[in-house]
Amino acid sequence: MSFLAIFVAFFLEYRNIFSGIRSWFRHKISDYAGFFVNRDFNTVREIRIQFILAMLPFVAATLFLMILPLTDLDLVYYIVNAIIFIMCVETLSWRKQAKNTSRGRDFQMFVQTFATRFFAATFWFIVLPSVLGTICYLTLTAMGNKLRARSEESMVYSVVVDKMLFWINIVPYSVLTIFIAIAGDFEEVMHYILSQRGQVKVSFFYLENVLNEVAFLAIGKDKFARTRSVSYDESSGIEDFRSNKNIFDPKVVDFVVALLYRSGLFFVSAIVVISLVGLF
Repeated sequence: MSFLAIFVAFFLEYRNIFSGIRSWFRHKISDYAGFFVNRDFNTVREIRIQFILAMLPFVAATLFLMILPLTDLDLVYYIVNAIIFIMCVETLSWRKQAKNTSRGRDFQMFVQTFATRFFAATFWFIVLPSVLGTICYLTLTAMGNKLRARSEESMVYSVVVDKMLFWINIVPYSVLTIFIAIAGDFEEVMHYILSQRGQVKVSFFYLENVLNEVAFLAIGKDKFARTRSVSYDESSGIEDFRSNKNIFDPKVVDFVVALLYRSGLFFVSAIVVISLVGLF
C-alpha cells in the first residue's frame, strides 16, 4: 500500500502542510552527509570508505527489519515508514522550480529535480525494504552534491562523485525514460535511446544530458525551435550564427511540465496496480 503514502505526501506538499518539519528532516539528512564529506581527501579510496561508513547504519537497520517478525506490528511499521517517506520525498518542488525558472535561458534543472527528489527517491522507497531505501539514496545524493561542489578543485572529487551518482541513478533514470516515452513521443524517444548503444558513459553528467534530451524529444522539440539570428561581419565577410542559449520558444517549459506530470501519473498508477495485485 505504498501508493497511499505517495498520495498523502502529494496532498500535504500541495497544501503546504508540515513544510517546516519536512525541511528540518531533510536538513538533518544533509548534516549527516556533511559529517562524512566535510573534510579534505587525498585519494579516491578515502572517499569511497566514507561512502561505505555512511551507509553502514542503514544497511544494519535494513537487515534487522528484514529478520524482525512484524506480524503483529504491520500497521505500525507501515505508518512509521509512510511518515518518514513523506518527510523525505519532494513531490512538487520541481513544479515550483519550473515556475520560477528563467524561460529565456537554461531551464532544464527542474527536470533533474523531478528525477532525483521525486522519482528516484520514490523508486528506491518501492524497491528497497522500508523507507531506508529513500534515506540511503538521499544521503548518497547529498554527499555527492557536496563533493561535486568541490570538483573544480580536484579531479579526485570529480571522478569518484560522478561515477557514484551514475550508479545510484542509472536504474531509476532508465525507468523514468520509459515512462517519459510512454507519456510522449514513444518512437522518437526509443529511437534516441537505441542510438545510444555503445556510447554510454559511466557519468552522472551523461545521464543528466540524456534525460534532458529525452524530455525534449518526447514533446517534439522541433515544434518549438526558434530560427537562429544571423549577423554579417562586413570586416571579415563572415556570417555569424552565434545566438543566446534560448533556442526554443519559452512555451516549451509548459509542455515539459505537462510531460512530467503525465510521467509521474503513469509511475504512480503502475505502483497502484502492482500493490493491488500483491494483495491478492
